[in-house]
Amino acid sequence: MKPFKTVVEVLRHVEKEYSKPNALNFQNLENGWDSVSSKEFVEQVKMVALGLRKLGIKKGDRVGILSNPSPRWTIADFAIMMCGGVSVPLFANISNENFEFEIKHTALKHIFVAGEEQWDMYGAFSSHFEVVISLQDEPVKHKAYNFKEFCNLGLSLEHEEPDLYENMLDEIKPGDLATIVHTSGSTGLPKGVMLSHQNVIGLVHLNPFNWDDELYLNVLPLAHIFARSINFLMITRGIPIYYLQDITTVGDVARELHPTILVVVPRLLEKIYSKMCAKVNQAGFLKRQIGRWAFDLANQEEDSFIKKMMHPIADKIVYSQLRESLGNNLNAVICGGAALNPHVYHFFLDIGVPIYEGWGQTESAVVSCNRPDNIRIGSVGLPFDGTEVKLSEEGELLVKSPLVMQGYYNEPKATKEVFTEDGWLRTGDKGAIDQDGIVSILGRLREMYKTSTGEWIAPIPIEQELCKAPLIDIAMVVGNDKKFASCLIFPDFEILQDLKKLHNQEKLSDEAFLSSNFIKQEMDHLLYNLNKNLNHWEQLHSYRFISTVPTVLGGELTPTMKIRREIIHEKYRHLIDSMYVEEAA
Repeated sequence: MKPFKTVVEVLRHVEKEYSKPNALNFQNLENGWDSVSSKEFVEQVKMVALGLRKLGIKKGDRVGILSNPSPRWTIADFAIMMCGGVSVPLFANISNENFEFEIKHTALKHIFVAGEEQWDMYGAFSSHFEVVISLQDEPVKHKAYNFKEFCNLGLSLEHEEPDLYENMLDEIKPGDLATIVHTSGSTGLPKGVMLSHQNVIGLVHLNPFNWDDELYLNVLPLAHIFARSINFLMITRGIPIYYLQDITTVGDVARELHPTILVVVPRLLEKIYSKMCAKVNQAGFLKRQIGRWAFDLANQEEDSFIKKMMHPIADKIVYSQLRESLGNNLNAVICGGAALNPHVYHFFLDIGVPIYEGWGQTESAVVSCNRPDNIRIGSVGLPFDGTEVKLSEEGELLVKSPLVMQGYYNEPKATKEVFTEDGWLRTGDKGAIDQDGIVSILGRLREMYKTSTGEWIAPIPIEQELCKAPLIDIAMVVGNDKKFASCLIFPDFEILQDLKKLHNQEKLSDEAFLSSNFIKQEMDHLLYNLNKNLNHWEQLHSYRFISTVPTVLGGELTPTMKIRREIIHEKYRHLIDSMYVEEAA
């Protein structure tokens, strides 16, 4: 497949090459799945694009999309770009401050909306918009075009000007601005990343995984550039896409559809792993003993004699059931967006779930990924063809690629600062590149801590070790300008309730149980074993539990499920200070 230069070329390719009745599929929570065929997809993109032109949308105008993933999200995205507009995807579960900033920043006046949470967010800021288009058929409480109405608007313009649509498509150039995607805002206000047509579809012609007869289950929001890039790729290759509506049903849907491809963030895999562990621990005596044996076996060294002998048995009685919980048909689970715990990575590979960790950013799209014939746990694999990666003198990963953004929208100073003088993108990630060109991420430069004695601490590897413990959902190492390192811990509340039940302490509050002698002994044992393998300046001297669930709305997480360190640090400063009382004195 030859490289594509614009999203228009992708759409024309789909129209010419595919005739799939189930090209795009929407999870109807009452009646299964509603499908949009390849032909319907191309036709609806045309009608919506013409509808936008009828409203007066012209080249360079910004149009927002505020919706859960669906065929119509994708149709709206393509249509905005087909009429020369600039697609601006939005998350509903961000702070009001960030949402208002994004719509003001891009001067959004037109927006597509669907979903209860999304309509509530729109309602809070409806005065900013001139036109709203519902991606739903049913009536909504706001004054809006419904989807069919809007398609008819486009149809009327086609009757008036039959050649207009093709003329619109012919006007699109590779360097035209296609979309503005806001960064997740883990520190400060988000930035609007400007991506051209060539940027967003620069990798869709590649096929490093040899995908052919596949089925893709989309579980991530399409406002996430990682999921959206894969969305373009699947459409280009004619791979049926099934858009999941409720993430809590992923296991049930996987068993129903038997997908061959999943794209996930590490937090989802870590949650699945924790649930697998919990299920084993809650089983009856015999099943519990067999399950624990199989889990321990999976974590042994590959060349272990016992492992070679016993793995086929464990696979038959335990691992096969774990694969079945994910549909038992996966050819590839692509993981990105944050660092995947190597322990979790190793476990899934060992039980026969093919995970390929990759790396990229909103500013550079996907840069590198592990491949079927070359998996290095702890790395993010080789860069894709056409992408160059090197290290600065400080060890920062620098990227040059046709996928690298045009710059930050209306922020020339920030744009200048993020590029070197010779045009390399400064990623902000500290990394390593081995002799084979394999890239590893050591952490964000701004996330590394320096103790008061001048030693640097990379928190992510320590946090990943902590999160091997089933009780710990999220850990955040602290200690900047302090004599020693400590950590804040968000417990896994499902595991916490199970432990309370197991120890007949269900009447205790979560806070009281987390302060109990049992938990203290468990944590002391965990930190003792952890600290044995750390440099003395990295060793954790104290910890504090946070007894509230981390959420996007609460500020602890970004919409892409990364922790917001500065927010957590500020929000729980009193807990951090309590670990350094003697030092302060």
